[in-house]
Amino acid sequence: MKALVVYESMYGNTRHIAQAIGEGLALSMEVRVVPVSDAEFLGVTDVQFVAVGAPTHAWSLSRRRTRESAAAEAAKRAERGIKEVGVATGVREWLRELKVQDSCRGAAFDTRLDRPKLFTGSAVGAIERGLRAAGFSIFSESESFRVRGATGPLAFGEIERAREWGEAIGRVIAVITELDTREEANNL
Repeated sequence: MKALVVYESMYGNTRHIAQAIGEGLALSMEVRVVPVSDAEFLGVTDVQFVAVGAPTHAWSLSRRRTRESAAAEAAKRAERGIKEVGVATGVREWLRELKVQDSCRGAAFDTRLDRPKLFTGSAVGAIERGLRAAGFSIFSESESFRVRGATGPLAFGEIERAREWGEAIGRVIAVITELDTREEANNL
């Protein structure tokens, strides 16, 4: 079994969450964790599960304009060592171009400020809509991971929670795959 974790990260927070999700999934399957800028060159035809994540910008999934704004903010804060901002391709654009050949399971995650969703918004709804439009079946409840400020850092315990989320998804997919394999064998 193979999984792919695709992420967009402005300040490194979403990248850290994606890597932790990948570590959890890796306990049950082979996993690749890639930034969306690299994912545009990958197909998803040989994977059984795709997790897609991005930071929340302006109450939703980033757009080119919000990524440009994040890049400008990062330039102002260069003394803090923020170097990860990319503006060309985000998850929104990647999902718009993606089409899944066979049924593939997907799940969405995001990072957002550590405040009630009513005040921060969330990118997961837009990611799930993009996944469905691309042909994915949504496999798991989406998950939001909290950051303490606009550029981070992650709130305490979020890396562990991301790892546990990936591990739980991996375990369920492994069981479902085993049951599907047994059913196919019984039908022969």
